[in-house]
Amino acid sequence: MEGKDVIMYEGAIIKETLTNELLLDYVTIDKVDIWKTTDPEIKYWTMIFFHSDTDDFPQRLAEIIIDGGWFADLKRGNRKYIIFKNKVLHYEIGNAAEKETVLDACRLRGIPDSQFNWSE
Repeated sequence: MEGKDVIMYEGAIIKETLTNELLLDYVTIDKVDIWKTTDPEIKYWTMIFFHSDTDDFPQRLAEIIIDGGWFADLKRGNRKYIIFKNKVLHYEIGNAAEKETVLDACRLRGIPDSQFNWSE
């Protein structure tokens, strides 16, 4: 595809946080892990590591991720995306001011700093 930029998102999704698994039709699955939890209701999480070239993937994910403090993070090139129910936050990797704005928005949603474990 000469002359056309390929949009490639990469990240991880907890399958149990999706209200519609058809979103997985828009990803290429790179790896699947099963993580044991301490939650008595959801004993295991299915972690799906993926990449996707779907242009509006963050918006599609925001439509079907469950509400209540759940989020997904992914990146595309030099941009980091944090996806909540009906909300897509993003910042340029390396831009401390943009990142802090996103972290503040996450805190307002009740996400503790201990869950900000993304490295970019």
